[in-house]
Amino acid sequence: MEARMNGPELHPEDVAAMREPDEEGDGTLRQDISTAMVALYKEQFGKGPTRCRTYLPPDLVIVVLGGGYSAAEQTMLEAGKWYEVRQARQLWQDSMQARFVAAIEKLTERKVAAFMSANRQDPDLAVEMFVLEPHDKEPALTEPVG
Repeated sequence: MEARMNGPELHPEDVAAMREPDEEGDGTLRQDISTAMVALYKEQFGKGPTRCRTYLPPDLVIVVLGGGYSAAEQTMLEAGKWYEVRQARQLWQDSMQARFVAAIEKLTERKVAAFMSANRQDPDLAVEMFVLEPHDKEPALTEPVG
């Protein structure tokens, strides 16, 4: 394999696996999840993110939201209080876990095994990630390797 950018070149199957799925139904589910997550943000902050994209790799739901800081948060960011805004947003995201998980479980018809959340000021992004429990016959993500 030829090296590219200080690393091995990706195999064509790996590149294909990194693309969003084109299977029927995935687009509708991704849109429904994005809509539900933006609605939860809007319900709490009075405004929702202006950008949202949901990714559905196997056993994961990853929601990336952008443009969602409130006017009060934006004022604090401009005053150099980025750490405080980030900390408050992280506390809010942790407090929203039950609501986020309920929405994902309802839409995916799968149980959420774990929820993780992060946010960043520049670029203005938040990420909500859900690890789904495996289907009955699939190995769990958390099983030891080897």
